[in-house]
Amino acid sequence: MRNSADISDNGRQAASVAPTSPGRRAALYGVLTAAALVCGYLELLIPLPVTVPGVKLGLANVVILMAIERLGARAGLFLMLIKVIASTLLFANLQMLVFSLAGGALSWAVMALATRSGAFSTVATSVLGGLAHNAGQLAAVAALLSARVALVNMPVLAVSGVLCGAAVGVAARLVLRALPQEAFHG
Repeated sequence: MRNSADISDNGRQAASVAPTSPGRRAALYGVLTAAALVCGYLELLIPLPVTVPGVKLGLANVVILMAIERLGARAGLFLMLIKVIASTLLFANLQMLVFSLAGGALSWAVMALATRSGAFSTVATSVLGGLAHNAGQLAAVAALLSARVALVNMPVLAVSGVLCGAAVGVAARLVLRALPQEAFHG
């Protein structure tokens, strides 16, 4: 059972430090990285009814958001970077690395700031992260390929950022409620 000190003012879990033992921390980060990679792979198997490149569910962001909320921004950044690099090596190419890194970095920063502020729910934080991810990818597209292509795809990516971000936020909230705080701080 959690005590009231474990819950922040808006009802969300307060981010705290990672497990103190280096072995436990390595094991936890390994499990979270594997979970993010599995989520990323599963999302490749789910066809979406949209032909715009870059529209994805963002299932791996469930794990990143959980890490930010339970372990802090630094852990979330570490997991995002490892997930982007490993996903690129396993499922994509180097060009996709740039787009994934641009989107992932901006999404992480926005979600970390939203979580730190305490003003946003898990779902709202995820929606902001989804919008930021797509904005980061569009900025990379504009810089590397074509500003026109980025502008044409912006409306679809904005809508998908909200919808997919909300779905990811609901999933993250459910998983965070199901997992005890001790699962992250053994």
